[in-house]
Amino acid sequence: MAGSSASWSGTGCELIGRERVAAELAQLIRAHAVVAVVGPLGIGKTALVRQVVEREAVAGRVEPAAQASLAGVEGARGLLERTGRALGRRYPPVESSRLVSALSTLLGSAACTLVWDDAEDAALDTVAAVLEAFAPPGRPRPRCRIVIVSREAVFSRHGALRAWAEHGDAASFEVPPLDAPACRELIAALEKRRGRSLQDEAIRASGGNPLALQLAVAAGSAAGSDPMVGLGHAIDALPSEAGRILFVLLAAETPLRDVDLAMVCGGRTQESLLLLSRRALVAREGDRVSLPPRMIGPVRSLVGAPAPPIWEAVEDLARRVLAAAPDDPDALLLACRATAQRGRGPEALALLRGHVAARAAASPAALERALGEIARGEPAVANDALLALAREQLRWGDFEAARRTLDGLAALDLPAPLDYRRCILSAEALVRAGEPANATQELERARSLNPSSAGVALEEGLADLAVLRGDLHGARRTLLRLAHRTRSVPSLEGRRAVSLGFSYLLEERHDRALSWARKAREAYRLRGDAAVDILVPIVEIAALMGLDQIDRATEVAARETSGRTSRDDRGLAQGTAVLFRAGILFRRGEMKEAMQIGEPAFRALDRRADRIFRARVAHYLARCAIGLGQLERAEEFIRIAAGIAAEPGLGVLRPTCEMDFALLCEARGERSEAAERSRLALSGAWRSPLARIEAWALDPRDGPPPRGGFRAAHAYAWLRSAERALERGNLAKAETAAARAEPWYRRAGALYELARVQLVSGEARARLGRSGEAISAIASGASVAERNGYLPLLICAHLVRAFVAERAGDLQKCSAELGAAWTQAVPELRDEALRRACARAGVDVGPGPAGAIRPLAARISRLGLDRPATCLTKQGGRAWILDAGEDPPAHFDLTLELDRGRVRGEHGELPLPPQQRQILEHLACAGAAGMSVEDLYREVWGGTEYHPLRHRNSIYVALTRLRESLGAVLARDAFVEGPDGRYRIAPEVTAAVRRSWPPGEPDSQLRAVSAK
Repeated sequence: MAGSSASWSGTGCELIGRERVAAELAQLIRAHAVVAVVGPLGIGKTALVRQVVEREAVAGRVEPAAQASLAGVEGARGLLERTGRALGRRYPPVESSRLVSALSTLLGSAACTLVWDDAEDAALDTVAAVLEAFAPPGRPRPRCRIVIVSREAVFSRHGALRAWAEHGDAASFEVPPLDAPACRELIAALEKRRGRSLQDEAIRASGGNPLALQLAVAAGSAAGSDPMVGLGHAIDALPSEAGRILFVLLAAETPLRDVDLAMVCGGRTQESLLLLSRRALVAREGDRVSLPPRMIGPVRSLVGAPAPPIWEAVEDLARRVLAAAPDDPDALLLACRATAQRGRGPEALALLRGHVAARAAASPAALERALGEIARGEPAVANDALLALAREQLRWGDFEAARRTLDGLAALDLPAPLDYRRCILSAEALVRAGEPANATQELERARSLNPSSAGVALEEGLADLAVLRGDLHGARRTLLRLAHRTRSVPSLEGRRAVSLGFSYLLEERHDRALSWARKAREAYRLRGDAAVDILVPIVEIAALMGLDQIDRATEVAARETSGRTSRDDRGLAQGTAVLFRAGILFRRGEMKEAMQIGEPAFRALDRRADRIFRARVAHYLARCAIGLGQLERAEEFIRIAAGIAAEPGLGVLRPTCEMDFALLCEARGERSEAAERSRLALSGAWRSPLARIEAWALDPRDGPPPRGGFRAAHAYAWLRSAERALERGNLAKAETAAARAEPWYRRAGALYELARVQLVSGEARARLGRSGEAISAIASGASVAERNGYLPLLICAHLVRAFVAERAGDLQKCSAELGAAWTQAVPELRDEALRRACARAGVDVGPGPAGAIRPLAARISRLGLDRPATCLTKQGGRAWILDAGEDPPAHFDLTLELDRGRVRGEHGELPLPPQQRQILEHLACAGAAGMSVEDLYREVWGGTEYHPLRHRNSIYVALTRLRESLGAVLARDAFVEGPDGRYRIAPEVTAAVRRSWPPGEPDSQLRAVSAK
């Protein structure tokens, strides 16, 4: 068995007499986000909408078409499943409170024209909520258009829909009846298709009997314009074999193979199907036959509920199919429904439990319906069926629905065995939701119901509570002790293994977490159970992320969230899938996209749904925000997680929160508090390998790095060792450690850590004086940082570049890099050290206070970018900002000290007159380019128009006097005249100019008097 296709085949259909109506409808669909098309049964709504939408899509005026029948849909879950199937998307289990938001997200991500057909059966409350979330009034039009097709008015008969339509982008269109010419044209087309006229049909049906002919005409007139009357006549006129097939299809509500129908409906099945198809009562698609969704309601209203013999035939058919295909979910649910309808509820429930793989493959909405029918039809097994439903809801991860089901059972007086099961399931739901106190109460009640011997489920529940309290070792001892009792029961063994994996995951021992998650999956596989616990893929994916096996984590997440490709693929809830996608993006280093996807999904999490999961997601988002330099947002996420960890019984979350606070303090430059937070995180029994590495890196005391752990922990230890050595000035060690860490992160695709390693390597090489290698490493790291939004790393790259430029004497580039760092930094990253560094380099950053924290102070200090500056030394095109008594990074034969008016050379120093000082200053600053006589006249004498005969002699005299003066401190000529007539400092002489810094108001210096 298989569900029918929910999308159109793409072949057009010819309409008669609808050209004007089609044009009007096309205009409405183009102009509005939502259009309701209404009209009575048989008026041609679906055919009209199909033709219009397909024609407009082919012309490119609207998005491609998709169609979902809402016939028989019960609530938001069914609406989500039908829509997901129509859009070709997986429809994973979704928590009840998030069904509407999940459907809105699904619609918002699709670029299509979606037709919701047979909408008279849909829950209008749900439709109204979805439209309000999907296309709220006043917002830009979404990419997905919706056409709602219904026999009844849509907007006017429901208050919430009417209120939305009044202000939203919506329109309503009523399909009119055909006019007389169009009716005649349609009759002619029908006659041509059938090969005979209506008169011939009446003559043939009457057999030439005048009375029969009169009655046939009278019956046709009596039907009038009500298609239900004609439908009733058509059904009444069916032969018994065809009627039986129709009733079987009505009961099944799912496509059936014609060969299976023939086995229970007799040898004339093919003839009967041909007759039913000719009268448009059934639809065929290949070898499968079904009652069209739009016909189910009208036919049921005419013939009533299927009789017991029909249910007997349906059960026989479903069991035959199930025997041939035990994993067929549709056959299983149909057999269970038919068995329950025949008054054999216990047998139906046993059948459902016995086919584990088929049950796991069934859609949640269909399974809820089947178990609900069993519970309503047989009071003796109602409670048992509801417990089975709660178990399935827990397996899907829909804790809210499970708690509602179990809360309903809690009000009943259940037998002790059933009440024991209810308590165990309630405790599991409460543990998963992060409510250990209430879970403890349920387990205590379970113990009182079974005081003689603690069951395995009870022991596992108590171990789960111990994990949440933070007693990880005690919980593991209990779970390991249960191994001999759970080994023969795959479901209990699977739960034991995943609980162990979860305990290791919370301690960041990812290698063991992954090992136990895989053991849990294998345990479920041993019993052929596709419905593995929802926690198994969660632990598996998170552990793979922690092991830096990012590609493998991506593959597992894709397998769990896409279509089922094997029997062990249960799938993640949609909200969980979105958050894990964000988590994988974060671990890959694509933090901007991770935050864009993850934060809205996190904000939508209900506080009651799963507080532990909420705390873990807050942990990932906080780390992401730290990497992006959004420190205030990071603190917000950490405090959310800390608030959850502060609740009784959730102590296992506290160490992670303390480590997150430690990293936040480190990012703020608060090293002492960061070290204290890390020590506090490790003060108990929690022994995360990664946290121990962080604590060692933050500890001001000397000591070797922690040993042990998995390979990803070793790589992280090298990264932190490199950063620690860099801070302590051990540059060779920093470079070596960075070189060992870089290949790991490059292979893993962990871009954030890779950028950090490259920045460490670049700074170490820069401080070692290997500027070429440093610039290359910094360029690689900065490229990754800029692409992914690592603002703190990008700013640090600018700082290291500024350091390299300052060492090279490129003051202009140094200032540009510091200015870029200030411009790109958000206000909370603009600390006082960065402001001082900018001011020292002459960068105007404008007024305003610096940030209260010091995120950049340590790096700026060790690079010396904010050290005191009293003078500027220039040589050619190079310049260095220096403190008093600080030597420049190069030796100079001549140094002109402008403030003192003196020049120093190899043989001492002497004062120079202002004119000579100016000439020497300009020659020293001109570098290899030199200066012509005309240049000297303009710059030194302040002239505007040079005349050789009038001015040249004065300039020659001044140059000669300067050469003679410098001869007292330098044994060779300080400057020479080149073949090009330009004067420049001699090639074998280095000359520099030293002046005070920062420059004050320009002094009014006397210019040389021009020769008259």
